[in-house]
Amino acid sequence: MSDINVQEIYAQLNAPRILVGILEKMGEVSIPVTQFLNAITEDKELQIDYNEEDQTFLFKLNQKD
Repeated sequence: MSDINVQEIYAQLNAPRILVGILEKMGEVSIPVTQFLNAITEDKELQIDYNEEDQTFLFKLNQKD
């Protein structure tokens, strides 16, 4: 890939695209129902970082301040 417009990719990111990308990478993920229920009440936010060296995105959860 050459001339990647990272800002354009960030603008197109949404939950379904992120989930599909993760599942294509990992295959499948099993998540307990209680974890979905707790996700609604937890005070976390999704952080997305771009690594220019290997042209990858890193997704992680951070506690909100």
